[in-house]
Amino acid sequence: MAQSYPVRAREHANRGVTGIGPVFDAPVAPADYDGVATAPLSIIAPRRLGETETAVYPLGLGTAALARAADVDAAQAVLDRYVHLGGNLVVTSDAHQRGLGNAIVGGWMHRRDIRDSIVLDLRVGAGEESPGLGQVNLVRAVESALRRLATDRVDILTLDGPDAGTALSDTLATVEWLIDTGKVRFVAFSGFSAESLMEARVLSSFGLPKVAAIEVPYNLMNRGTFEGDLRIVSAAQSLGVLPVRPLAHGYLAGAYRSRSDLNAEARGAGVAGYLGRRGHRVRQVLDRVAAEHDSSMATIAIAWLLAKRGVVAPVVNVASAVEVDDLMAACSVSLSRTDMLELDRVSE
Repeated sequence: MAQSYPVRAREHANRGVTGIGPVFDAPVAPADYDGVATAPLSIIAPRRLGETETAVYPLGLGTAALARAADVDAAQAVLDRYVHLGGNLVVTSDAHQRGLGNAIVGGWMHRRDIRDSIVLDLRVGAGEESPGLGQVNLVRAVESALRRLATDRVDILTLDGPDAGTALSDTLATVEWLIDTGKVRFVAFSGFSAESLMEARVLSSFGLPKVAAIEVPYNLMNRGTFEGDLRIVSAAQSLGVLPVRPLAHGYLAGAYRSRSDLNAEARGAGVAGYLGRRGHRVRQVLDRVAAEHDSSMATIAIAWLLAKRGVVAPVVNVASAVEVDDLMAACSVSLSRTDMLELDRVSE
């Protein structure tokens, strides 16, 4: 008889035998959806990832929320719904509950026999088991993740850095080995400065792997992290931009309208800082534009990002399948020039 998921999760967290591999024994439960979209959104054109030949759906699915929820039935429903609607970019990390997100995705891909249809983005560098981007820990983190993911390669290896104790040239040399051995196809950066991107481009001219994409916090409430040197350098290098936290920890989805709505997680993420005049004005405009398009605030917030030059696919985290339709609908929303100008102005 299959174990319940809470038991599996405890074994994984305690580094038990079942914790080193994917979650295979989760029951497959059909889900009943009430959303309007009941078929793949075939009209959505995929976007090329930087200068690579890889094309991805313009919305990526992260696994942080799935790992935190520790509910494999709900996780499989989310992943199934995302793929059913045309999605193919799954973003996971060795830092998600000690790799539990990797195990969930690995079990799901194994049961569905769907690995070749997925563009798998693995973030390493911040996990407790193999932190940093030194040669030993980087190789160890990737190989551990591959076991949990039940696959022999990842399409995108995202380096979560920088690592002050390791030269960028050494890190990229290790990535080169991982690419040569077939464990990795492309490399992306997360948390690196524009200067590091320029250094990486110089190193690529000497034969080291070229950066294909960057993951960066970018949304209507946080534009400064990206809209500066990073945007200039990423455009000059033709990098694919994958915005993370596109809904500002749920604020742009309308989850928090007053301080009384905040939970401990939202407070820790700094959502309280959005509840001022600027945040109120942004929410008002989002509400209005959403009403005009018969959409949700979250849909419009994602659509705004997708209209920005260089953006390939915002990466969203959802814990239930019913949220998937709403967010993926953003890929088919066309904001007017007036909408964009107003959202730009109110979020400055």
